[in-house]
Amino acid sequence: MKQKEKKAYYINKPALLLVGSKIREVRTLKGISIETLANTSAMDYSQLARMETGQVNFTISYLFRVAEALGVTPKDLLP
Repeated sequence: MKQKEKKAYYINKPALLLVGSKIREVRTLKGISIETLANTSAMDYSQLARMETGQVNFTISYLFRVAEALGVTPKDLLP
């Protein structure tokens, strides 16, 4: 039996790093800890940490949740 081929998914690491650093920038400018943001957005702390460091290819739903918790628009978090 032939082994299943893995699909290659496109991940734009530089873009993830830019968005993640923008999330961190807005969060720190507003004086919000990552723990508080996690609680406010009903997300896991580790997921947010990975988003901020560009280690995870997250969905647009997460971007909207983070933006709402930060009191900004999703557009404000994009480079």
